[in-house]
Amino acid sequence: MATRTQTRTGTCPSHGRVEATREVPKLQFPFIVFGVRRLVARGRPFHCPTCGAETDMH
Repeated sequence: MATRTQTRTGTCPSHGRVEATREVPKLQFPFIVFGVRRLVARGRPFHCPTCGAETDMH
């Protein structure tokens, strides 16, 4: 599955302020399946790029 990375500023418990990331799927066919995968991905938390811990968002 092709993905792209979303980034947002967040706070890692170990590293402080970081550019947190998460993967979301790119547009693909069939669109119904793509829509469901994208909604699920948007519900996932952002993670610290260094240690992988979930971040608190600002």
